Amino acid sequence: MPKFTIDHSSNHSAEEAYKKIKEFLSNDQDIRRFDPKIQCSFDDSAKCANLKGSQFKADMAVAAAGAGSKVSVTVDLPLMLTPFKGKVTETLQRKLAKYLG
Repeated sequence: MPKFTIDHSSNHSAEEAYKKIKEFLSNDQDIRRFDPKIQCSFDDSAKCANLKGSQFKADMAVAAAGAGSKVSVTVDLPLMLTPFKGKVTETLQRKLAKYLG
């Protein structure tokens, strides 16, 4: 399974960024379009999330970076979905920018 990572820097604190990411993963319908069976599990103490669906897996972590924070998303796509890597990357970058500014 090909893996790729998307990094996003935010001016929000790590705690605030994690809350926004948690809201995004819990409520956003664009992610559900990729895989309607997606399940999200959150680790509030480590500020990370695991996404598991029938089509892909992803891990998301928020870390403090200077005055703001850095969000890293590692996506694991099956080989047959590799052609959709660009669309997945574009959607995640757009959503991270929307929720985290």
